[in-house]
Amino acid sequence: MKKYHIQRGVYLAALLLLKACQSYETAQKAVSLDPRVEETSGLASIGNDLLTFNDSGGKASLYQHGFDGKIQMEHPIEGAINRDWEDIAQDDSLFYIADTGNNYATRKDLTIYHVDKNFHLVDSIGIRYAQQTNFKRKKKNKFDAEALIAIDDSLVLFSKNRKSKKTQLYVFPKQGGNYILDKRITYNVEALITGGDYNAQSKQVVLTGYDFDYIQYVFVLDNFELNALEEVKISRYQLPLENAQVEAVKILNDGAIWISSEGEGFNIPFLMKLDLNTLYKTPI
Repeated sequence: MKKYHIQRGVYLAALLLLKACQSYETAQKAVSLDPRVEETSGLASIGNDLLTFNDSGGKASLYQHGFDGKIQMEHPIEGAINRDWEDIAQDDSLFYIADTGNNYATRKDLTIYHVDKNFHLVDSIGIRYAQQTNFKRKKKNKFDAEALIAIDDSLVLFSKNRKSKKTQLYVFPKQGGNYILDKRITYNVEALITGGDYNAQSKQVVLTGYDFDYIQYVFVLDNFELNALEEVKISRYQLPLENAQVEAVKILNDGAIWISSEGEGFNIPFLMKLDLNTLYKTPI
């Protein structure tokens, strides 16, 4: 009987993944992730593998997995707390973990953890928003953020704005410390931004997000330079996915774009390689 339940569970998981990807026949890769990362919320690269983690109070660990979705190793980050980890950025020496989830605008402990390539916590950044003076619970607010990128000597945080479906960009130094953030610019993306990554060679940012109908999108921001944010060109592509919530994106050195989606209790978490040429470009 136990064997039957295991087989039935695998079968149902396969059906759910197929349903999520059923209209994306041109996908170059779509694989289920280990259930231990049910709430995958960020992607980084390490060697020939990827790293991810759970959000919303999951363990303070990074999970190393292959492109087949199988976890190779768990890396606990001693001294860090996962209150609501939402994204991870990286450069040549560090990973930057954004504990910046703030669904109801009540948090006063927003943190960016600095983690070295041996998975040791080496520093941190405390942030708060200059415009936020009230910390009373609000369902629709503009002080949540789930996308972080590293560019040159700066970090850029993209807000998840439930009030306007726009995203505010906050730019601050990589160095440890405490910073009060003023928005640098606002982009009208008509979506809730959930993840981001930056490619220095192409000067391109890729963001993930969704609207209130849970239509999933990826955004490509071309010519992304901090001294010319007004000149950035934004393209939005609809992901033909059902029963998914895409929360993370990673651009590899070869330009390949990978995304991951949470299980959210009604599906299974999965990893997918994107081909932008096969996606429907939508106006914004």
